[in-house]
Amino acid sequence: MNPTIPIPDSDDELELAPTADGFGYTASITRRRSDGSAAWTALPPLGERQDAWTTVQLQGHQVVANTWSAFEVHLDLKTGREIGREFTK
Repeated sequence: MNPTIPIPDSDDELELAPTADGFGYTASITRRRSDGSAAWTALPPLGERQDAWTTVQLQGHQVVANTWSAFEVHLDLKTGREIGREFTK
């Protein structure tokens, strides 16, 4: 089973699919409904094979995730749409 982050005031959760390399990073973030269906899935900015999410957290109505390629990405919790991106190196 993939690690998850419960979404407050919802039966949904964020499912963090691990990368295949075993280093503990996240290949994709999926908002999973209580029936198991996916509301949305987000891949790192450089794509699944070249990048990975290193941290994922909820901040209000946003998902804030950092990538191996040094981006901090803000996603809308409801839609998964990217709200903003900042290069942090």
